[in-house]
Amino acid sequence: MALELSKAADPTFRDEIAQKIVPQDTRLNFNYCLSCGTCDAGCEFTGLVEGMEPRRFMREIVLGLREETLNDPFVWLCNQCGRCTMECPMGINMPNVIRCIRGKFGLKASGTLQETTEMHVRTGNQMGVSLEDFVETVEWMAEELRDEMGDDSIKFPVDVKGAEIFLLLHPREIGVYPEALKTMYRIFSAAGVSWTISTKSFDVTNFGLFDGRDDMATKIMQFTVDAFKDLGCQRLVCTECGHGYWALVFGAKNWVPFEYPILHMVEFLAEIIKDGRIKVDKSKNPERVTLHDPCNVVRKGGVVEPQRYVLSQVVEDFVEMWPNREYNICCGGGGGALALDQKRVRMQKALLKKQQIERTGAKILVSPCHNCFDQFTDMKREYKMPIQIKYLMEMVDNALVR
Repeated sequence: MALELSKAADPTFRDEIAQKIVPQDTRLNFNYCLSCGTCDAGCEFTGLVEGMEPRRFMREIVLGLREETLNDPFVWLCNQCGRCTMECPMGINMPNVIRCIRGKFGLKASGTLQETTEMHVRTGNQMGVSLEDFVETVEWMAEELRDEMGDDSIKFPVDVKGAEIFLLLHPREIGVYPEALKTMYRIFSAAGVSWTISTKSFDVTNFGLFDGRDDMATKIMQFTVDAFKDLGCQRLVCTECGHGYWALVFGAKNWVPFEYPILHMVEFLAEIIKDGRIKVDKSKNPERVTLHDPCNVVRKGGVVEPQRYVLSQVVEDFVEMWPNREYNICCGGGGGALALDQKRVRMQKALLKKQQIERTGAKILVSPCHNCFDQFTDMKREYKMPIQIKYLMEMVDNALVR
């Protein structure tokens, strides 16, 4: 058996991963992996989904089993949520390992994960929304706001130089959920802040974070950095997108230097409520509400309490899931899973969230992340759940004292 292993093993494989992994200042010596099983114990999906075995995957790397590692289904099943190794005694960062294997060894993903990254590099956004469609949608929403609010002066601040806040949208807020633009306008207008969106870079997403191609991820982030600096803004606020937020924070350290403040929308909402820049009335949201903690925002990004503060101010009945905060259970749609051919697997994983939500008795699930929102939308349909799914900014907008 030892002889067979020596023939199959590639003693250079671990070193190759260590040389290619990003960030380089956390290069890993995979000899440090103890095969202790902490990662298996931490992964909520071990035993629930076939192939979800982080310990086996790391053992293949430790043993230098190149082909086994590169063909392991775990490479694409992993949601890169970080729960598996947050207690790893050797500090091995599994999301970074997965990113490296996906992006640096010529692997091809099923589905449209890699094509989505390439679309973003070619067109400036992951959905290929044209400049004409972008401008037309923004003007369409402005026209509706003028009619609704009876104010003919309303228009969206586009390419405004010197604005305090550079707002990054999700392209689905242009192509699928344009009503979100009106929600953001009402909140920003009520707060009296100076803000703008850019025609050169409006997309917060960066699928290079998912597929591990750091060269592509760098190009995508450069779009945002260049547009931000060209407009001379002071702070960047991103819409409720988990991976987009984490890509910016991670990317500012590892792809394109960016020294300006980066805020997730939940942080901005908490700020303007605390500062008294908007007035809210929680009685406008009387139904029971629970909160999902997106992995990229909470566990990786460390944004834990602002969303809870906001809910405490804008809803009458807020109840936590268990576990929550950094110990949350991943929705099952992260790590690019929504762009891969694995709907059945995603719905298997979603069972855990279904049970969590049902135990709260909540009527509304707040999910401050587009990726999680879409996963929960599929979950709701699959299991015929009588739950409303909303973004945090919707709850704030509804509670506004106008």
